[in-house]
Amino acid sequence: MARARASLRSMTARFLLHIGANKTGTSSVQRMLAQNAPALARAGWLYPEFHLQHCAHHPLAYALAGHPTRGLAPGWREGFARAIADPAPRVVISSELFFRNVPPRAAATLFPPGETRIVLYLREHLSYLASWYAQAVQERNLTASFDDYIQLFPQPFTQFLKGWEEVYGAGAITLRPFRRDALTGGDIRTDFLAQMGGMDGIAMPKADSNLSLSGNLLFFKRMLNQVMSHAEAHAHPIPDEFGAYAELDPRFHGRFEIGHETAAQVARRFAPDRAALAARGLDLGPVPDRVAGQPCPDHPRLQADIDLIARVAHETGKAFLPYARRLPAWPG
Repeated sequence: MARARASLRSMTARFLLHIGANKTGTSSVQRMLAQNAPALARAGWLYPEFHLQHCAHHPLAYALAGHPTRGLAPGWREGFARAIADPAPRVVISSELFFRNVPPRAAATLFPPGETRIVLYLREHLSYLASWYAQAVQERNLTASFDDYIQLFPQPFTQFLKGWEEVYGAGAITLRPFRRDALTGGDIRTDFLAQMGGMDGIAMPKADSNLSLSGNLLFFKRMLNQVMSHAEAHAHPIPDEFGAYAELDPRFHGRFEIGHETAAQVARRFAPDRAALAARGLDLGPVPDRVAGQPCPDHPRLQADIDLIARVAHETGKAFLPYARRLPAWPG
């Protein structure tokens, strides 16, 4: 009976905090919420337009995390209080930055335990790490191989989850597997709406068209990272110029190849994490014994692919050209 009462309270809590994790379709959920304010309002929900960034509450998360440059100006707490001043609607907040970046006790200053339900999606470790690695190479000056990346950034999920459980209690946290076969309707957006109790009149925005870098395009970005300083790698628009290249060739996007040994290494390394999550009732699905995809690098095609990248870079005046000329393999 006590568990039933706790479950009922969590379903009717004033705040629904979607804390991620990243690489689980969060952008699709956030875009859906931001573009459906009237339907949400009819169902008794508010998705506050409070410093939204890419349809998400990232600046709010940065502010709670005490980020020195990406937070909000003084007085933001009063502004947030005004944004949710109407006590009638329940409030949904979404940013994947919450899970790993925001101290749960800091989150509790805005979203009190007992009034807050948390939804967290988690993804099978190998596909999660591969997706996060490709994004990190693209957006930063990361030069590590995927095998090295696994060693550098292990970060088991339960390491962060325990902090949220200590503040909010395990009963206030809904864990969901980011697996198509486990999602309501096979779609993350439909599944999240189900966590909100369901509602009518929601228009689903067009799915993300961003392609993940793979193959020799991903390897080229790794090479470029090695000849760029940290400041150069973060200067706009260097990190943002490679998405368009992914459409040049089918081998430049999608999954990259991961062999049996690496997959087994991930399975061993995260076995305790998977067991701890299973004990909480979360089944992430099996770790694949390998991933079929583009070789990274594809040595026989590497020079031809760099020549293609160079030709398009010269035709379109890409900002990374001065750095690419530092590479011995760069033509001319």
